[in-house]
Amino acid sequence: MSLGPAEISDLVALGAPVLCVDTCTVLDVIRDITRETVKLTDTSAGFVLLAAAETNADLVVLMAAQVAIELASNVPEVQQEAEDKLTKFRAQAQRIHDVATAFGALGALPTSHLHGHVTRARLVLGRWETIAWKVPSNPGVAGRAFARVNAPRTPARKGKESMKDCVVVEAYLEAAQQLRSAGLTAPIVFASSNTKEYNAPNTSHLQPDIAADFGAVAMEYAPNFGAAKHLLRL
Repeated sequence: MSLGPAEISDLVALGAPVLCVDTCTVLDVIRDITRETVKLTDTSAGFVLLAAAETNADLVVLMAAQVAIELASNVPEVQQEAEDKLTKFRAQAQRIHDVATAFGALGALPTSHLHGHVTRARLVLGRWETIAWKVPSNPGVAGRAFARVNAPRTPARKGKESMKDCVVVEAYLEAAQQLRSAGLTAPIVFASSNTKEYNAPNTSHLQPDIAADFGAVAMEYAPNFGAAKHLLRL
């Protein structure tokens, strides 16, 4: 079982909505903020969700064991890349400012307040790790993940190593099934910003196979924190 009987009982009694996080979604907290895909609305929604989870009453965050492993492995590299890109942005902004000033532009261009952003973001990611209920894997999850890879079923694809992604999905499907069977009626949402793995090509809709899997346990999919907040009704 992904969740123990006592955990299931506690979560059902709480009756709060449940957010299942993928590795990429949590890593987005500390990724390079100079990316064009970064939006304040999603960032703000993430803080709302985190605050709700930290009440220990308004939201439950589940984190598969595989996600925790991948975070430990990938955070240092992602954090360094974010630092490098922000440093590059500040240097570029200063260069543009200096050239514009040479042409007669007036005004200051302070960027010192951006210093330390990645360190602050890492602390926020730590809050997500702390508040999350860990969902362990088990032989049943691993077996179904292997079968999903062999089928292949989303997020697996021919010619792609997808076992880790499938372990995460199967862990959450099992946890959702346990909670639904025990009587939980609150929303359950799986959040992954890795939309290429889950959506049908050139669409914003889930692949039919995984849509059916999620539908069987009344679990919805969110590509970002903004969508997750909406689906969780928070």
